[in-house]
Formats: sequence, structure tokens, C-alpha cells
Amino acid sequence: MKEPKLSLRQIEIMRHAIGLGNEKLKKSRYDAYRNRFVTSKIDEDWEYLVSIGYATKRDFESEKQIGYYVASMGAKYLTCLFGITITIED
Repeated sequence: MKEPKLSLRQIEIMRHAIGLGNEKLKKSRYDAYRNRFVTSKIDEDWEYLVSIGYATKRDFESEKQIGYYVASMGAKYLTCLFGITITIED
């Protein structure tokens, strides 16, 4: 199976969603304290990440918002890319 190619923006929005920053790294390990990206409209980059299994999506109809979340496969991708261990609580 061929690995999907991600744009810099797609990598950055996953990194942002989990709050990954150098100041929070401990011995090449990062425990995500959050995992969300909430928007009022569909985001094509997030939709692509959902389509390849790197993210999940939830519609909040009463608030007319969409929540995107980094999935375990997305965390594994970021782990390999950045050379650190990333954990995300479910």
C-alpha cells in the first residue's frame, strides 16, 4: 500500500489540533493535552485526512459546527515524521 502524501498545511493543522510544540516535549515524548479543530465550515484538508484514516470528524448540528480530531493513524504519522513518541487519549 502506498503511503499518502500530505501537504505542509495538513501536517500543521494536525500538529496544531493536538497542541504539539517543543516546549511540551519531555524526553522525545509528547502526551497530547487536547485533540480538536472546530470550524463552522467543511475544511478540505481535514476532509482528506478523514478520507485516509488520519483524522475523524463529528458534526455538531445544534451549534452548526464541525469537529475534526487526529486519529491514531495520524498520530503514528506525526510520530514518524517528527521522530518523537506522540500519545493521544481516546
